[in-house]
Amino acid sequence: MELVPLSEALGVEVRGVDLAAPVDDATAAALNRAFVDGVVICLRGQTLDAPAFLRAAAMFGTPFAQIYGQFNLADHPEIGVLTHRDTDSAGTGERKIRGTSWHTDASYFERPPKATMLYAEAVPEEGGDTQFVNLRAAYAALPDDVRGRIDGRTALHVYQSSRSPRQLIKRSGDQVDRFGDGMHHPLVRTHPDTGRKALYLNPIRMESIDGVPREESDRLLDFLHDHVTQPRFEYRHKWRPGDVLMWDNRSALHQANDDYDWRTQSRRLLRIMLEGEAPA
Repeated sequence: MELVPLSEALGVEVRGVDLAAPVDDATAAALNRAFVDGVVICLRGQTLDAPAFLRAAAMFGTPFAQIYGQFNLADHPEIGVLTHRDTDSAGTGERKIRGTSWHTDASYFERPPKATMLYAEAVPEEGGDTQFVNLRAAYAALPDDVRGRIDGRTALHVYQSSRSPRQLIKRSGDQVDRFGDGMHHPLVRTHPDTGRKALYLNPIRMESIDGVPREESDRLLDFLHDHVTQPRFEYRHKWRPGDVLMWDNRSALHQANDDYDWRTQSRRLLRIMLEGEAPA
């Protein structure tokens, strides 16, 4: 097994591991260390069916059935499917590509998913990259006075914030009942495996900072968003078929890019999320 940095900001490519084959305990432990340390890990050239993808994910945690049931595999509800032709579940037939602005996954859960894992079955020849920013590094680079303003503060996360730059897919009543609609989480969270601090932001979910007047809250959230999305904190992943990519939702924001001709280019990714813990 070989580890190769993907960028100066974050990310590690793991070479020499076939996820379709049995993985011994020592290799699994090394993969988990690479994931925690690198925030994003990539294993290229994989050939996986759904059960093999689930087995690979289980090395890192517990997969769970995802919120948008209409996009899940019928025999494996823990696996969702992202394609270039997804449509809004409200029945309008409007094309709806998920993930096209900065976010971390499902932060409005009481226990948001600790990680998200994608397996690329088909990708465009050009475009369709996924971007990541390192929220640990961004927190460490904050001015002392800003850290003083946000340490110990919490913020309200909802399914869709009034601040969100995009309209999210409409949920069914059952999905609302099952996954809830809002939680208060710390602005700065401590990683349970490393003890390192990171900003915990989500531009599509965060409504406001608790105990702060709304105008001041909006200004501070805008400042933090502009800070974390600087190029110095970013890795941009250019997909290849067979890529397995996993990231730590506790330490990164990500966004997809819908910048390819979806009429002639295909994009199909399988997605697994892993159970997490309440942010602390």
